[in-house]
Amino acid sequence: MAGTGSAPYPDNNIKHPSFPFRRCEDQPRKVTFALHRTADMQNLRSILKSGLGVLLALLVAFGDAMASILMRLTKLGGVQNFQSIFWNQVAQMIFVLCLTIAVRPKLRGESWKETAVLVVGGILRVAAVVCVCLSYLHVLPGNTWSVVYGIGPVLTSGLAALIAKERPNVVQIVGMFSCICGVTMVGVSMNAKEANNQTVQQQVLNLLYPLFASILFALCWVLLRWLSQKGVPLVTHMFYYSISGTLLLPLSYLVEKPVWSFSPGTWGLLVAQTLVYAMMYISNAAAIHSETVTTVQILKVLTIPMAFVLGVFFLKLAPNVLEMCGGAIVTVGAIVVGVWAWILNLKQKRHEQLKETLGFSDKPT
Repeated sequence: MAGTGSAPYPDNNIKHPSFPFRRCEDQPRKVTFALHRTADMQNLRSILKSGLGVLLALLVAFGDAMASILMRLTKLGGVQNFQSIFWNQVAQMIFVLCLTIAVRPKLRGESWKETAVLVVGGILRVAAVVCVCLSYLHVLPGNTWSVVYGIGPVLTSGLAALIAKERPNVVQIVGMFSCICGVTMVGVSMNAKEANNQTVQQQVLNLLYPLFASILFALCWVLLRWLSQKGVPLVTHMFYYSISGTLLLPLSYLVEKPVWSFSPGTWGLLVAQTLVYAMMYISNAAAIHSETVTTVQILKVLTIPMAFVLGVFFLKLAPNVLEMCGGAIVTVGAIVVGVWAWILNLKQKRHEQLKETLGFSDKPT
């Protein structure tokens, strides 16, 4: 301390005589802070994991709404019906094949029954995709949404109770009822605007596309949920459900003559459409793998209000008062079901964690 007239100990904690004691006093605080931070991170991770299926279902609803609008835009650019569906399946198949190569799951079930269900489920999904995509392209949007999103959750809950042994609770039933009311309002409004030039016979025939799509999709997703309960890996489901999409290429040549020359803008829309569709499919399979199929189907009804919002930006179509009221009812019903499922999953997860902490086990000793 070169003659500065300062204190005998400069402002340096290393040489301060009280430093070792001060450091010892700070250590418990740091340990306590670290423990609290770890507990908070674990709690946040537990909350997010409990709502994973709900979040994925919301992503599916957004992807479905976006894909339907992009398919309309690409059709205006010259992309034909089965050709559009085929490109969707190609993108999905590429994603799933990459996952299959990376994960290398077992591609057969534990029994011949599980393998047969995988194959049948893949074929059913192709038929359902064809029906719903043709509905988007040819049938009035009101008819498509009224049937697919109105009847779909009801059919799914009934089949889930029979096959997957997942019975709907009171909240899900109330949510389905509100969704049916909202979707019906939307369908009536849209049909009133667009059905003036169609005969009764044409309207009845147009209902068959979305009706068959609803039945096939409901059976397809319930079978996927049943396989998940049996322990079949998620990537195995997706492999069988996507590889069957190759059947659409010969259909595109048998039914119509595909055109392969488009403008750069149409190609860009087509690429975006296929990417959105692949994302939607993977998210849907993962959602059903981690959440009850009834909850996922109810949350997917949010496609309707999301499509209204996206339609304003991309198609310059503004919903009327009846459509907005129906969309609001659908939104409230789906959100109530989603929040309830999230809370229920969180309570169950914390109960299981408490049992593990206390050393309890469901296994017989």
